Amino acid sequence: MPLTDLPQIEREPLWDRVYTELRDALLGGKFSPGEKITIRSIASAMGISPTPVRDALTRLIAERVLDQGPQGSAIVPAITAETFRQIVAVRSNLEGMATAEAARVATPEDVAEGKRRLELLVQLIDRGEFDTYLDRHREFHFHIYRTARMGVLMETIENLWLRSGPVLNLVVPDYVLRRRGSDFHRGALEAIEAHDPKGARSAIVADIEAAGQYILSLADAAGVIRRPEAAPA
Repeated sequence: MPLTDLPQIEREPLWDRVYTELRDALLGGKFSPGEKITIRSIASAMGISPTPVRDALTRLIAERVLDQGPQGSAIVPAITAETFRQIVAVRSNLEGMATAEAARVATPEDVAEGKRRLELLVQLIDRGEFDTYLDRHREFHFHIYRTARMGVLMETIENLWLRSGPVLNLVVPDYVLRRRGSDFHRGALEAIEAHDPKGARSAIVADIEAAGQYILSLADAAGVIRRPEAAPA
């Protein structure tokens, strides 16, 4: 991840501000599995002292989102195929539940906002603008889940995305260009608009499982999910 993507913070922040920024970067797939994150590099990128960065990384390590690295650093964990299968199974259940509930309680305004977010995703694909795609993709999904108005469930879903965020960036651009995700997203929104919980759940689970199968196909001989090597020119 280019550290210049992290925002400058003008004044000495509280450590929770840094924690939130790093958490959002992990949710959005800005860091890759195995990537080393140092206190010095994050502090320099954000224009702040090392102390709040150290505190934020310590919390993320305690939450098992990051692994402890050498000499004041943290490591984005690699994910094995078996761990990822478990994450996909749990995500399918929880996010399916949230989407079904969203279909029961969604207002016309909720549906309209979902359609706006989906249209933005389609435009990004059409223009080949993938730098922000994962952020907008997450916002689309989380809009649906927040529509369910189930705070405890939402917190649990966010924690699972933190575990899987670093490998979600492997769907860009190849899988995204197949547009299967867009089709499932549209199907989920149509079911939500029709107040069809079963159809909404089915569409979002199909979305999670299809992307999951693609990511699992990238596991190496040791069962670790990695970005495939670029083909020689």
